[in-house]
Amino acid sequence: MRDHDIPVRGGITCRVRSLGGDPRIAERLAQMGILPGMEVSIVRTGPLGNPIELAIPGGQSLALRKEETEALDCELLQLPLSATRPGSTIYEIVSLQGGQRYQQKLAAAGLRPGIRLQVEAIRPFRLRLLDEDRQVRLGQGEAEQLMLKPVAGTPHA
Repeated sequence: MRDHDIPVRGGITCRVRSLGGDPRIAERLAQMGILPGMEVSIVRTGPLGNPIELAIPGGQSLALRKEETEALDCELLQLPLSATRPGSTIYEIVSLQGGQRYQQKLAAAGLRPGIRLQVEAIRPFRLRLLDEDRQVRLGQGEAEQLMLKPVAGTPHA
């Protein structure tokens, strides 16, 4: 899952573009059922980032070594706000994964699917809502459940 300055962690979903340049690793990934065009999600990572559990279509999970995961060339589709870094990347809200109170609180703050934002700071998370040109602050727990996708034409997209 190279080509992104994003930490490898649970909640990230990407589309596989290629299996990488190492034929040995590419063959192993293909034998496990990972193919270009497939969407994969990181479920969790082990201690020190190894192994990495991926969910693949069909309800299957695979544990990959870090080197195998790093060989994958992926298009980033979705990640939690907590996995982002401040910068010029523009994100769009995909979903709010919390309960009813969480969703009501974020809706009252103007955060709902389709809204575009930039991350200005973390801990606490400070977001600039681009459509309304205003700031919103969120804590770490709230950031874990706010799912984003990078907007095409910006870094990471």
